[in-house]
Amino acid sequence: MSTLYALLWKEGREILPKVLVGVALAVVVCLMRNNVDFNRSYAEGFEVLIMGGLVVMAIVLAMDAIARERSTGTLSFLIDKPVAGATVLTVKFLLGLGGLLLVALMAWTTVYIDLASLEVERSWLAYKPITVQSIDYTSMVALSFTQFSLLYALIFIGSVVTDHPFKGVAVGIALAVILGVFLTGPATAIFPILNRYPLVSIGLDDQGHLVRLATDSARFWVKVLANLGLTVAVLAMAVVLLRRYREAMLSWRTVAIGWGAVIAVVFAISYGGPLVNQRMPAGVLAAPDKQYYGGLAVQGGLAYMTIGQSGIAIADLSNPQQMRLLGSARPESYKLWQSRNNICVVDSLAYIVGWRKGLPSDSLGVVVFDVSDPAAPTLKGYLMFAAIKKDRWSGGGYRYWGATDDGLLLVREQDPNLIVVEAFFLDAEGMPVAGDVQVITTITPMGGPDLCHVSVRGRRAYIGTGRELVVIDVDDVHALRETGRRTIESFRPESYYRAKLVATDGDKLYVERFWPSELVEFDITNPDQLREVGYLPLSGRGDMLSLQVVDGMAYSRAWWSSDVKMKAWTIAEYGALIEGFSLIGPDYLEKDLWGFNALSVANGYLYATRHEALLAYRLY
Repeated sequence: MSTLYALLWKEGREILPKVLVGVALAVVVCLMRNNVDFNRSYAEGFEVLIMGGLVVMAIVLAMDAIARERSTGTLSFLIDKPVAGATVLTVKFLLGLGGLLLVALMAWTTVYIDLASLEVERSWLAYKPITVQSIDYTSMVALSFTQFSLLYALIFIGSVVTDHPFKGVAVGIALAVILGVFLTGPATAIFPILNRYPLVSIGLDDQGHLVRLATDSARFWVKVLANLGLTVAVLAMAVVLLRRYREAMLSWRTVAIGWGAVIAVVFAISYGGPLVNQRMPAGVLAAPDKQYYGGLAVQGGLAYMTIGQSGIAIADLSNPQQMRLLGSARPESYKLWQSRNNICVVDSLAYIVGWRKGLPSDSLGVVVFDVSDPAAPTLKGYLMFAAIKKDRWSGGGYRYWGATDDGLLLVREQDPNLIVVEAFFLDAEGMPVAGDVQVITTITPMGGPDLCHVSVRGRRAYIGTGRELVVIDVDDVHALRETGRRTIESFRPESYYRAKLVATDGDKLYVERFWPSELVEFDITNPDQLREVGYLPLSGRGDMLSLQVVDGMAYSRAWWSSDVKMKAWTIAEYGALIEGFSLIGPDYLEKDLWGFNALSVANGYLYATRHEALLAYRLY
């Protein structure tokens, strides 16, 4: 027992100065927070200071744990004592880990000692005070400590197999890189609950801010315990290595070769991985007469596309790998200027909406085709809807055009702050007749001309604006009514706002939040009582122009995509959005034109129009 006490005294005395330096710095910061100017600066950068400090402390405490003993020749002396080698290693490991915990406790004390004074001018930095004010001290320490305890353990094992502290650091960081790549790749695909820390993922409740770890505590603690479990596993590995390879030492040459291999692997994953995940179309159908495809509707094994100005083409999708063009029509008497017109199909009639240039003003117009014979679609009629401003070029002044149970629904923009929801019923001939109109006032989003994105499910239209989700009851085309609004705030106050993407899938609604970049998941089983149930991290959002969610898969096309590419994600358990693959066009398609125009998912395939072709991608 006296030998164990002696070991504890020796090791504690060696790490004590390092720990005291970290504690002393924390005490100084606590005292300096009484200064207004320092406190303001600290509120803007405390996260970087704390995380950086914990990284340095993890390295300092672990780098010479065994390497120094080996280089000074005292390792054999320690191991040959009555205390077992595993005990020596465990004592060193736990004392260093305890020192790291003490520093973490003191580091976060510098923040939590006076939360009320944490103030930042409205900027993207404001999310940091919001986060710490919403997370309790114990949980924040647990989250940060378990992240850096794993780094400490990896550098410790590097020290076990080397004879120089800096070699140990090099080996440990290389192991951390390898483990990090693995955890963000195959492991998260197998165990989606490990996909992301809930540190800055903040939701809202009726009382104000609610941190993600409070709404999903199981996921938080699984993450914490997983890190602790890996830390213990690394300790066990260190014991085995020291026991079996007592004199084994890695040379600088070996370390350099190892780092070269790590860099090569990371480079291959970063740049070679996407090539593996890219998916080419299984079938391609060229547009007739060198025209271009715009809008797309898939129904009953047929694809209905707009072509050129006011034209329509119908394709047979019974064999997606060999799609056949059944028929097309391009009336010369009535043309819509906008090339990417929307189309919807009701029974045997197809309705194409777009922008028509003319006098006394430009207007939204609709062209109606009889498609009862897909091989010979015929023009049935046309009419004008509403005057629009010429400068509303994006989307032709409308955001949605589709069918409801009793008619058609159009969502358009009247001016930079007004969204108009307009319902139409169908007369005996199937021609649209104006019904009720609902006007929505909104705030003009930053960063684009689009005011909203729309998704319709059953009797409700869900409209995402720059800050809000607006719900409209469209059950009665003669009496539209707004049934609710919900603010979907960004937690970075000066975020680059655009209209929020929305999508529905079964009884779930997904609404984009800009910061943190994610989809907020709602249960809409009761459409009048939206219930916030989950959050899906949306990494690599880029410039998403649209969003669809079908059967647990999310699809998006990009804004002004010259790469002819769209993205697909798998919605997994535990609120994870796992990136699946990119959908790219054939090399022979023109690259200098707009990206994908429209997309639709049906029967295990995703169909997309890309200027001069209809593309079919196999999803399963």
